[in-house]
Formats: sequence, C-alpha cells, structure tokens
Amino acid sequence: MTAPHGAAGPHPLHALRSGRPRRAPAPGGSPARGLDALLADLDTGAVPVPTGRVPGTAVREGFSWAAHDADDARWYPQGVACLRGGAVLLVGWYEKPAGLLGRSSSSGSSSRSGRRWLPRSRVSVVDRSDPTRPRYRHVELVVPHRRPLAWVRALGPVPVHAGGLAVVDRAEGGPLLLVADTLAGLRTFALDDLAPGPDGWVLPQRASLRAPLLRGALADLRARRRPNPLRFSFVGAAAGGRGGGGGGAGGGGSDPELVVGEYRRAGDRRPDGPPRLLRYRLDPRTGLPAAAPGARGGEPLEVHVGQPPRMQGAALLPSGGGGDEDGVTWVLSASAGHERCGDLHVGSPGAWTTHRGALPPGCEDLDPEDPGDPASHLWGASEHPGRRWVYRVEVPVGGRS
Repeated sequence: MTAPHGAAGPHPLHALRSGRPRRAPAPGGSPARGLDALLADLDTGAVPVPTGRVPGTAVREGFSWAAHDADDARWYPQGVACLRGGAVLLVGWYEKPAGLLGRSSSSGSSSRSGRRWLPRSRVSVVDRSDPTRPRYRHVELVVPHRRPLAWVRALGPVPVHAGGLAVVDRAEGGPLLLVADTLAGLRTFALDDLAPGPDGWVLPQRASLRAPLLRGALADLRARRRPNPLRFSFVGAAAGGRGGGGGGAGGGGSDPELVVGEYRRAGDRRPDGPPRLLRYRLDPRTGLPAAAPGARGGEPLEVHVGQPPRMQGAALLPSGGGGDEDGVTWVLSASAGHERCGDLHVGSPGAWTTHRGALPPGCEDLDPEDPGDPASHLWGASEHPGRRWVYRVEVPVGGRS
C-alpha cells in the first residue's frame, strides 16, 4: 500500500453488515437444483469468436451471445465470474426499464408481461468446457418476500446493476455468489439454491451486506464535508485458489479477500477525491467480510483513494515476487466510451502501468481463471448492443509488477 493513495483501517464507515437472512421458498416438484443441474439444462448456443476478432490489444478468443441477446437494448451485461478454471462463466446483466416503469419482457429470461415497478437483474451461466460449442442459460435473480407480501407473491425482482460478481468458496455450505449493489453494498446468493421455476431458472437471494449509509452521511456532515457514500460499482474475489467444485476464491493457504471499487467519470472530483478501491478480508468459514472482535461489521483492510477514472472491474493476482507490499498485482479495466477501446491498468494503487486500447469498447468487469496463478488469463465482457463479447484477456507481460 502506497501513501497517500491508501490507508489502513479502521474504516467503520465502509463496514459491511449482514442483513436479516431471507428464507427461500420450499422447492417444488422438480428435484433438479444447483449448478450441475443447471449445466445439464442449458438452452441457448453462443457463437465462438477467434483471437483477432474482438477489438483490444490484450484480448484473445471468446464468444458472442445469440442474436436476440447480442442486440437486446433492454438488458446489459456487466459483471463476470470464473468457475472451474474458466470452463464455467457467470455473467451478470441488468434490465434497463423502458419508460418510467419499464416493461418486463426479456430475452430468454422470463415470459411474464405487463409493467414493472422495479427492473430486474439476471446471471447467465455459460458452459465453455467445449470452447467450440459454448452454451448458456439466463437465471433471474430473485428475492424471497417476507410476510405478508409473501402470501401474495413468493419472489420479487432484485433491482441491482450487477456491475460485479464474485464467487467464494466457504467451509460452511457451497459456493457463495456476491453481487454488487451500487448504492447499498452487496447481495449474497448460494449457487446450491439454483432451481427451476414456472418461468425459468431462478436464484433466490440469501441476504444483503449493507454499508452504514446514514451513519456515513452524518459523519460527513459533522465534519462539514459533502456526503460522499461509496459506490459499490464492482466487486471481485482474490487469493486462496479456486475450488474445482464450482467455487471461487478460497481453499488456499491464506484467507480469501474481496476488492470493491467505484466507477466515476474522468473529471468527477468529489470531496474524498477520485474513485476508491477497497480491500476486505473474507471469513473462510462464511465467505463474508470478516469482522474484528467488537466491530459492527466487516471493515476494509485498506481504502485507496485517487484511483483511475472510469474503472469497471478489478482482479488481483499473486505477483511472483513483485506487486504491492503484499505481493499482489492489481489489474483494472477502464472504459472509454461507445467507440473507443478501453484501457487496462496493471500494478498497484498509486503505481499503475496503463495499456491504452487493450480492451474492447464498453468493457466491463474482469475475473481471473485461476486467482492463485500469477500468469492467469482473465475474462471480461462488453456491454453495448451489437458489440457484445465475452473474451479472454492476456495481461501484458511488461505490465506485471
């Protein structure tokens, strides 16, 4: 960590506290549940794309979506998570409402019609164990309603941007999916809860991890600062290795970690400076941010201010002897608009090597195939209709610390 760009804890205003757990509805007649059951029930073919067909100097091969998803102006891909060494990918999407309330029709996700009060989010589960024949299926993220609303409707939409995904192995239960909730914190889902529903597969929310927004705003006002809450734009898991059963960070010699970052446009100078990057330690037992004794939530290990603008995703890799003081190489994606290729920042907070034009226009999140391998490839996604790819990224050798 390099001053003045980072500061060690405590950081109670960025602590993440778990909300009251949600109880998923009892499974229906189908016994098929979990990731493996879903992988056996994929319904859409993707289009392989060879190296050289996706813009960006660091981009290698990948795939594009089926035509109805590649051109859909209502749903936008965002977060990415790798499982099983990149043989399985998760890609998060958010729904862009049409008009004030929006319409609910989606491409392959749900057949329900009519107007919606809340937009939805979904995750595409992609099987690319055979890279020449990738297949996928959309899964709607849902939240189990509490009574009395649950008596009328058991499940509701999860209205998040899904700008980042992280899959974490944990000792208690199967792999946990963390989804960025821009204004509030994180939503948590268990991949073992994947289940078919009346309108397609769904993944019910287990709980939410909330930042103390009101307490943070009051602290800023007492210090005569304009309130500047953290935006949870993207999230990624790191360290500890990735389990073969379907999980993400965890299972190695050190506790897994979580990196959170915020997107801001160039020139957006707020009281706390340009965008921030935060690093949390995860409890290997629960897969959630670890809380110190007496703390009210999981506080970040570090808060780095003054980071590059337009950040869209972050991946942490062991540096093999270089990197920051913890031996970690950070890799950031940064978008540059609809027409220009995006950038790749490699190094550590305050000591970046920038590779211009390394990623396609509309680049989003990043996640490594193997977070324990210093030479791991990353996977990313681009969002603009007609120019949507999911692609492998080779981190430039000269950019590794």
